[in-house]
Amino acid sequence: MKFCSFLTVSLTGLIAPMAMAQESPEVKAVIGPVEVAEAKIWTVSDWSEWKLQETAPEGKMAVLPEVKDALPGKVAQDLSEEAKKAGVLLLGPSELLSVVKYEGGGPLLVNDYEVMWEGMRMEGSDFFAALTFPVGSEEQCATFVTGGWGGWVTGVSCLQGLYANENESTGSTEFKNGRWYAFTLQVNKDCLRALIDGEEIFNVSLAGKKISMYPGDIQKATPLGFASYSTKGAIRNVRIRPLKPGELKAPDGGGGAD
Repeated sequence: MKFCSFLTVSLTGLIAPMAMAQESPEVKAVIGPVEVAEAKIWTVSDWSEWKLQETAPEGKMAVLPEVKDALPGKVAQDLSEEAKKAGVLLLGPSELLSVVKYEGGGPLLVNDYEVMWEGMRMEGSDFFAALTFPVGSEEQCATFVTGGWGGWVTGVSCLQGLYANENESTGSTEFKNGRWYAFTLQVNKDCLRALIDGEEIFNVSLAGKKISMYPGDIQKATPLGFASYSTKGAIRNVRIRPLKPGELKAPDGGGGAD
């Protein structure tokens, strides 16, 4: 499913009716191109090609037209027409993981790309909108953890076999339930960079580092998916775009991962 930036997927006829407010393991999603500021943005126009994965105990998902924040934050409330069409994906709560994976036929970027999404923790105290993503190939993936290990920890699992709470990407953010947060992840062969509400939380070099997944059901999100842990999370406004040459650089100027 690799693709070059010149490939396109037509949205015509691909937008299926959403199961509004109805939990279903068959809910999926469509990705298609939208021209924004001369850059091609791939956006989720509905959730019909994102599939709930079997986890033990069983995870949960649903799609709603909208979820309003109880605690307004920095995220702009004016959504694009595509984001409004897509609605809001709800994950959990379940005893452990709820995992959805992109299983559509659309192309998938694996290098030199940016993913943007908005997430809200609605109930619980752990990660609520964690993104699993490819790094260089669909076989090499990692997860950007959003509020794990009790609700505050951010970072990548795994770098050099170390989890998000114990490697150089590790950070801490106070995520308040009922508030939308804007997440950005940039990926290339040299580094990984992440922002929350426009503020950088890590930029780590991948030079000589092994990239891998946390063991267990989270691996069912590969190569591209979202997950929540013992928590009810909401996800909306997912966008993917190719990075321009030189747009993302390793903090130390180092080379790519082995």
